[in-house]
Amino acid sequence: MSRLATIRPSDLETSFGWVRYWDHGAAADGPPLVFLQGLIAGADSWDGVVAVLTPRRRCIMVDWPFGAHRRPMRAEADLSPPGLVRLVTEVLEALGLESAVLVGNDSGGVISQLVLAAYPERITALVLVACDAFECFPPAPYRPLFWLVRAPGATRLLAAAMNRPGFARSRLGYGAVAHDPADLLHWARPLAKDALIRRDLRKLMSGSSSRQTLDAARHFGDFDGPVLVVWAAEDRLFPRSLGERLAGAFPNGRLEVVAESRTLIPHDQPLELAGLISEFLDTSGTP
Repeated sequence: MSRLATIRPSDLETSFGWVRYWDHGAAADGPPLVFLQGLIAGADSWDGVVAVLTPRRRCIMVDWPFGAHRRPMRAEADLSPPGLVRLVTEVLEALGLESAVLVGNDSGGVISQLVLAAYPERITALVLVACDAFECFPPAPYRPLFWLVRAPGATRLLAAAMNRPGFARSRLGYGAVAHDPADLLHWARPLAKDALIRRDLRKLMSGSSSRQTLDAARHFGDFDGPVLVVWAAEDRLFPRSLGERLAGAFPNGRLEVVAESRTLIPHDQPLELAGLISEFLDTSGTP
C-alpha cells in the first residue's frame, strides 16, 4: 500500500485549480523539503524516501499536474514549465513557506531549476535527481513524442498505450526509467479516465523547450546555496556526463551516483537516496 494512503491529504485552492498535498513531519525544525516528481509520475513516487526523512525533516509531497494527477487544472491554466514555476510559488506561499529545499526528479527537476532561476530567495538548498538540464530537455528518446502530442488524438493514444501493462513495462514506457515498473502502472490511469488530465499533460509537453532549461542554467553560477545532484548509474535517458556538468555549474554543487538504478531513483533506490539527502542537509549546514 502506498504510504500516501495512510496520511490524510489536504487541498489548496490556487489560481491554477485545486491541488492536493501530503504534509509529513510538520513539527520538524528547519525549512521543509518539497518534492517534485517526474512526468506521468505520482506523488507516491517519493514514499520510500519520505518514510526515512520524516523523523527529522518536514516533507511535503504534492499531486503536481504532471500527467498522473487526479484533479484537472482550470481550462485557462498555463501548464508550461514556466507556468508551473508560478504554481510552485503559489503553493509555497499558501503553505506559509518563505523558503524550502526543493527535491526534483526527472521533469520535476526541470521545474526545480526554473524556480531557482526565477526565485532564488525561495530556495534554501536544491536536490536534483536524474533530470533534464541544459539542451537535454526533453530527453532525446522522447523528443518526438513531445512534438506528437500536439496532434489531435495523440494524447489519447499515449494514454491507451500506457494503460496496457506490456507497453507500460517496456522500454517505451516505465521500463525505460525504472528497473521493476510493475507497481507504477496506476500512475497512467488518470490519463485514460479523464480527457481533462490529458489536456493538462498536453499543455505541459507541448510547452516544453530546451530554451527554458538553457535560460535557467545561466543563473546557476549566481546561486551560492548547497546543491546535491544525484545520478543513476544505469540511466537510459540522461548520461552521467550531464550530471557532472550540472553539478559543476553550481558554486556549491556536488554529484553522487547511485548504483543499480535508472532515472526513477526514488523508486529504484529510495533508501540510498534518502541517506544521501539526509547526509547532504547535515553536512551543508541546512537547519
